[in-house]
Amino acid sequence: MIINRKQAKAGLYIHIPFCLKKCRYCDFLSFEGSSRELQEAYTDALVKELVCYSGNGKRPAVDTVFIGGGTPSILATGEIGRILAAAERGFYISGEAEITIEANPKTLTEDKLSAYRAMGINRLSIGAQSMDNDLLSFMGRVHSSRDFAENFQAARDAGFDNINVDLMFGIPGQSWELWEDSLSRVLKLSPEHISFYSLQLEEGTEFCQMYKAGQMDLPPQEEEREMYHRGIDMLKRAGYCHYEISNSAKPGFECRHNLKYWNFDEYFAAGAGAHSFCYDRGRRFNTADLNQYIKRLQEGMDPVEGGGYEEESAAGYMGEYVFTALRTRAGVDTEDFEDTFGVDFCKVYGDKIEKLLQYREKGLLILEEKRIALTERGIDVSNGIMAEFV
Repeated sequence: MIINRKQAKAGLYIHIPFCLKKCRYCDFLSFEGSSRELQEAYTDALVKELVCYSGNGKRPAVDTVFIGGGTPSILATGEIGRILAAAERGFYISGEAEITIEANPKTLTEDKLSAYRAMGINRLSIGAQSMDNDLLSFMGRVHSSRDFAENFQAARDAGFDNINVDLMFGIPGQSWELWEDSLSRVLKLSPEHISFYSLQLEEGTEFCQMYKAGQMDLPPQEEEREMYHRGIDMLKRAGYCHYEISNSAKPGFECRHNLKYWNFDEYFAAGAGAHSFCYDRGRRFNTADLNQYIKRLQEGMDPVEGGGYEEESAAGYMGEYVFTALRTRAGVDTEDFEDTFGVDFCKVYGDKIEKLLQYREKGLLILEEKRIALTERGIDVSNGIMAEFV
């Protein structure tokens, strides 16, 4: 069914589920207060899983590696080195690969940063979230704005010339002035990439429980949207390209790994709760139970939840292709869609054309001969438009 997609190299995601402290808004698979012994046992298991990818004698080729979490930089430098060495045994990593590690202030040191560069890590993603110390404390962050600024400079001194900074807006108590101040202060540092996310209330998080109990109010939607659009304007004026709903970069510094998710490329993944995507086999989900993950690999068992891959229908693949492509400013390339699935876009989604034309009339959608994309206004109602395809 899927053709002309094997030409691109895959990506590799490696999950580290440990943090100094669980943030009040976070629903990612992560655990605070882990012992060094548990971290070492997890690394042992992760090494086993990574090496197993070359079990058939052929290492899959990847040209991006993303070590995410959690807070990967909480691990000892030697553990990160072991993980990358295992990745090189399990995969053929291109010499020009983008290799990213996520980090939070309070977990970085000059020695760690120098070691990362020596290991071949060439991209750093720092979770700043805000430059306002009161907001950082409210969100459950353990660092201050000064910690972030010092870590950023230390990363530059260590030779990192591709740095992403994560920022968050729409936080209770965050005015437009506070958001503008955070963004302005980060822009003065001139990182190559900035990810900017609106606070989302996720089930099971402390913030969600507070909201349901009436202990916390969110900013009005109009105010939150104003923060978003004025933030994009600030980024554009500073020379950043807004290439995905929540991401802007200097030209040439778009995150190559994340583009694989949005461009419907294949990716491998290792670690508790991680999942892979392969065209001919579908999705592979690892168990999210940390102890089970470690135990299974210690006993030579596969860490996959349910014991195998989960295949998707042709309609499911097509819907996902369109959904993720619409997150990018480039949008859907209908010729690539036809090359990928062997069927004309209009033949599959002919019943949606009238609705898409209505979105275009409202200024929410760009409809060209070979391209469908959201306008900046359309991003505000992106979930509704994307839902047309899933």
